[in-house]
Amino acid sequence: MGRRNRGRRTAQIGQGLLAAGLALAGTATAQEAAGGAAPTLLDKVTVQGAAGLTPARDTPSSTASRLGLSPRETPAAIEVLDQELLQARGLRGSVEALNAAPGVLAGALPSAPGTTSMRGFSGGAIALLFDGARQTAAPLVTRDFDSWSFERIEVLKGPASVLYGEGALAGAINLVPKRAQLGERELQGQLAWGSFGSRRVGVDANLPLGERAALRAVASHRRSDGYVDDNASESTSASLSWRWRPHQDFEFEAALDHYQDEYDDAYWGTPLLPRALAREPSGLVRSADGRVLDRALRRRNYNVDNALQDARSDWLRTRADWRLGEGLHLVNEFSLYQARRRWWNSETYRYDALRQRLDRSTTRIEHDHDYWVERLALRGDGLWGERRNRATLGLEFSDGDFDVMRRFGTTTPVDPHAPARGSAGFADLAANFPGAGNRVDFDSTTRVASLFAEDALNLSPRWLLLGGLRYDRIELSRRILDLNTGVRTRFQRSYSPLSWRLGTVFDLAAQTQLYAQYSAAVAPVGSLPLLSAANARFDLTHGRALDAGIKSRLWQDRFEWGLAGYWIEQDDIVTRDPLNANLSVQGGRQSSRGVELSAALMPLRGLRLDASLAALRARFDVLREAGGADRAGNVPPNVPERIADLRASYRFAERPLTLAAGARYVGRYYTDNANRIRIGARTVWDASIAYRLPFGEIALYGRNLGDALYADWSGGAADQPLLAAPRSVELSLRVNL
Repeated sequence: MGRRNRGRRTAQIGQGLLAAGLALAGTATAQEAAGGAAPTLLDKVTVQGAAGLTPARDTPSSTASRLGLSPRETPAAIEVLDQELLQARGLRGSVEALNAAPGVLAGALPSAPGTTSMRGFSGGAIALLFDGARQTAAPLVTRDFDSWSFERIEVLKGPASVLYGEGALAGAINLVPKRAQLGERELQGQLAWGSFGSRRVGVDANLPLGERAALRAVASHRRSDGYVDDNASESTSASLSWRWRPHQDFEFEAALDHYQDEYDDAYWGTPLLPRALAREPSGLVRSADGRVLDRALRRRNYNVDNALQDARSDWLRTRADWRLGEGLHLVNEFSLYQARRRWWNSETYRYDALRQRLDRSTTRIEHDHDYWVERLALRGDGLWGERRNRATLGLEFSDGDFDVMRRFGTTTPVDPHAPARGSAGFADLAANFPGAGNRVDFDSTTRVASLFAEDALNLSPRWLLLGGLRYDRIELSRRILDLNTGVRTRFQRSYSPLSWRLGTVFDLAAQTQLYAQYSAAVAPVGSLPLLSAANARFDLTHGRALDAGIKSRLWQDRFEWGLAGYWIEQDDIVTRDPLNANLSVQGGRQSSRGVELSAALMPLRGLRLDASLAALRARFDVLREAGGADRAGNVPPNVPERIADLRASYRFAERPLTLAAGARYVGRYYTDNANRIRIGARTVWDASIAYRLPFGEIALYGRNLGDALYADWSGGAADQPLLAAPRSVELSLRVNL
């Protein structure tokens, strides 16, 4: 059966499940007598800029629980970046937004923009959600989404497998899009111009359709010439959502989101050079073999002239909520995702001392990705005896089809200081991609059936006990065809993991909570859709974590602070047999432990101070690599062990003016398991000035004001750090009609 037929078939199955849910809820609703209180709905949160602390601690978070718990009631650390904050700080995309979250590092890696690390883990150990629906492999889906599209971005720290299944070992990031709002007529727009030829436009219109329905359209477009040679890019986001409440006991939402991006010649990082060859050697990178990063190459691009990189995705989402009785709801959610992605690039470069040239690879990768998920849950909020009890029980089914073309070759070497980049041969010919394993097609199918349950019981008015269980049945099949050798490989695997958590929250006072939580989570060896035949024989890795902390708001809600401590350990990572380094076995271990402190203070009217500090110790406890090299005691790649933020803003009372400035410190980190390449620490300064208008606001943003040379992530290879943008400015106009 062909790809598109399978896509239609999975969509029909999902729609059939949705119809079954509708029939079930319709029957239950018909049996209930008319009347009753209206259901509690999670509407848009309006935040008054710098005028006061945000109410996010008391607003239910859909990321941390399906019980409608607020962050204050949740035994875990949650960061909420709402739309008002995103706009006030000039955070244009999801990469910038995540880098503003305490303790989080996000990189603009071209293969997966928005890849993150937190709490000592990175990449596939962090689940990516779109309005609560997850993919089986976050790095495949992540892009630098425009922040204009989202109501908020929520970051849940710590294992989340009990909510989202395998692959959420270190946490989850939930991109919550704007949705239609009943009874509100609103029109907003945005225009922006900035350094490097950047332009940005956005529009957001919410239109009530009578008293019971509303329609919302959100669209944005970004373009930039880039801060390295020939690296222009553009992206477009569009969303259309519909909300319908025909009865006080029933509500239905449907939304369609479209995203696409294109790069002329993507930037894959700056290669290291021998110190003697560097024209402006910098201290940013320290390598075991003495190579350095040459500041003179800051704007150089070594990709070929005919490179091509683009991605397009469409996401259909529906949600139906029936009130079956007092405090009892049946919720059905269906999501269908389709994406096409292409990478035709020269991605890795390494200096050849004999020829004094950079050797370059070529890569052609294409993705054809279809995925659907159907979730049906029964949620109750009532009394158990005289104690409040909130519970949910549900089923989830998902089906992902992933077809991939992979081609690997080489192209002409170039002078690092004067590269004649030329063109590469990307035609699908063995001559362009010679050798075994260099012309491969494969397809993967991942089917998951899950049963989950959560319960939050108030043992007393001040003491909450929370528990959760999730059982997954995962069926994976993969077919691989090596076109150069004609070898066909096929394998299947199944997994049946059980994830769970147990936590508690105790109110020391009305606005001060102590919490603790223990979690058991699972993660695959690598990524399930990309699982190799060699790794297919291994079981899932297992993780466990302990979280504890305090959350508090004091001084008439003018001071808010939180302190969290955690420990996470992942067992059964792939290592080498200590008695035979040629054999790969499960038995490695990786762990992290750390503390996170955040605070917000309003000492004077209009003045707000925000600060955060994340300090951790992340290590490979047991890990051997090819040849028997022992990596025990090393720090995992792209994991800084210190991140700190400090920000101040002042909103004048007598003038329509707001001033803001901030600094972010990111400690040193390594780009490889061997810790041979170290990226130095940096402090980056930003500032803004905003003038309020009768119909909106005009703002000027300055970024990286000290023009620091720094890198956010490793690029196409461990010795190719991705340099961040130099000093830049942007002028933005936002209007409300």
